[in-house]
Amino acid sequence: MKVVFLQDVSVKGKKGEISEVADGYARNFLFPQGLAVPATPAAIKVAKTRSEERAQRQVRQQEEIGELIERLEGKELHFKVRAGVKGRLHGAVTSADIAGELSQLVDFEIDKKRVGLDEPLHHLGSYEIAISLGTGSEAKIKVVIEEEIGND
Repeated sequence: MKVVFLQDVSVKGKKGEISEVADGYARNFLFPQGLAVPATPAAIKVAKTRSEERAQRQVRQQEEIGELIERLEGKELHFKVRAGVKGRLHGAVTSADIAGELSQLVDFEIDKKRVGLDEPLHHLGSYEIAISLGTGSEAKIKVVIEEEIGND
């Protein structure tokens, strides 16, 4: 029996797919659980329309990510912090700090989980950081940590 999946079903099919399954599986499991509907001409048309909309949405998202990568690529963030002996910071510059500054700079909310920082930065200097924006999409930015000259 041909069915149109309404939700992802582990091995059998993904949402919107049209697939052939056993009659008993469809009648006794998929239909009662609301996971699929019979593949009528109307259901097939709706599934194809949704599939096209999803594809268009993905193309738009990829374009937006591309534009954001262009805005981010090569940006330089400067942090002025207090430092002690041998350039060791009093505290650290974290991925949350970098994400916050970057979000303000490009006027787009960037999650701290997207910042490719294994551990917080504890020393003065210049660092190359990758910002991940999706599958295989990343931008490289430069983070410069300078000593704050204070009136202590």
